[in-house]
Order: sequence, then structure tokens, then C-alpha cells
Amino acid sequence: MGEGQLAVDPAKVCLFIPAGLKRFKLDLFERIGRHIQKAGGFVIAHDAALLGKLPADIIPIIGCQPESTPLIAEWRRTGRQWIYWDRGYNRRVFATWLPRGSDGGMYRWHRNGFQLQQIRDVPDDRWRATSTDVLPWRKNGRHIVIAAPTRTYCRFHRCESWIADTIDALARVTDRQLVIRDKETKRPLQSDLDGAHCLVTHASIAAVESVILGCPVFVHPDSAAALVGRTDFAQIEKPAYPDRQQWLNSLAYSQFNETELIDGTLWKLIE
Repeated sequence: MGEGQLAVDPAKVCLFIPAGLKRFKLDLFERIGRHIQKAGGFVIAHDAALLGKLPADIIPIIGCQPESTPLIAEWRRTGRQWIYWDRGYNRRVFATWLPRGSDGGMYRWHRNGFQLQQIRDVPDDRWRATSTDVLPWRKNGRHIVIAAPTRTYCRFHRCESWIADTIDALARVTDRQLVIRDKETKRPLQSDLDGAHCLVTHASIAAVESVILGCPVFVHPDSAAALVGRTDFAQIEKPAYPDRQQWLNSLAYSQFNETELIDGTLWKLIE
């Protein structure tokens, strides 16, 4: 892609703004929406069903809203392009045990997937700019940490039985102690990972944080951490410990601060 060339044309996208957003989040949606409309793109508010009626050349943009789950399933089936955005991989403002971001923090944006699905050939400049310490891989741990998904996440990804199914699957292949975390857990993630054999989750960003903190992971293929972890519980006693640098570089090239969401950087770098 040549210098200045856009990976996605903002005139060919449609941002969905769900109902019931908190004021700070609605403000961000509206700022992005105004930027898209100024570029010639579209905004749909509240009625996700309207996304299914967009012209074929317009790319819908959605977040973690359960009402859009059937649409995503149809887009995946037909091969239609779509964009998903959510809080970033690191330097987030909320729900993180790593150093927090500033000025709204970072947001991840991906075409045709919920998280990073391939390691990109990109430099390390954006990763270095996050100033995030990466700890060495820790081996020979004992217990297994399970990061349980939230109720909204389960509805969105249609994995309501994931925690029960996972505990049952692990019981078949290991006798290690299981330590279960959920959204309400007040213990720092680092505390649960201390002396852990691995972390298991569906696609929580806790998996990305775990890899950064040096603890291997077992995750669903939709997780960005699947690129440096494993997805098969049958291999639970054989975690992966790959080199992480290019993966970290790729994460940083897939997340953007609030300024970059409206100054054109997003449309140049999104993949």
C-alpha cells in the first residue's frame, strides 16, 4: 500500500451506534460518526436490523452488541466485509491490569474478525510507544487460571455454556487446581498468574495480558492470543512459548487512540 493510500475508504462504511450508551461512550461514537459522515460515510443509530439492508459496497461497523450477532453470522457465511471495534489490547482505560492508557485509551479495529487473526509485517514503533513491559515466559507453573467471559460477551458470541464446558473438558485431561476469575474478581490478574501453569479463556483480553505477563494461554481461535498460544485443551500440559515481538508489533498496529480514530490514521492502518 503506497504512502497516503487508505486501507479502508471512510466514505464506504456505516457506523452502528447502539442505544443505551453511557455519556462518555456515546460522545466517542458520535465523534467517530461525525468524522465518517464528513468523509461521505453513514451512521445508523439504535436499529441494528438496518445494517442488513445496506448496499453491498458499504462496510458495516459494529461493536459487542448481542443484537448484531445474527448479522455477523450471516456476513461470515456470505463473505461480506464488516468491521468490529472494541477496547484495545493494551493501554486501555478500563478492565485492565496492565498500565492504563490516557485520553480515552486505545481501541482495536479489525476487518472480518473480532481480534487480530494474523501476524503482520509491521515495525515495532507503535508497540514501543505503548511503553509496556513484557515479562519473560514463566514455565513450570502449577495451577490453571480460567478467565470467565461476561454475560454480555456470552450472549454476543453464543457461548453461554463455555465455563461449564471448559471445566468439564479440563477435568478430563488434567488434575491441576483451577482458579476461576470473572469480571467482579478484585484480585490483580498478576496475583492469579503467579505460579500458574497457564491461563484459559474464550477470547478475553486477559489472554493478551497474560501473554504480555509471561504466562502461556489456551484460547478460542477468535482470540488474538491464539497466534502465540494453543487452542486444543488436549495439549494443556504442553503450553506454547513462542517469540512474541512481531505479534506485539501487530497488536499495536491494530489499535488506535481517540485522536487516530478521527484523523485518518485508522483508515490507513486497519487490516
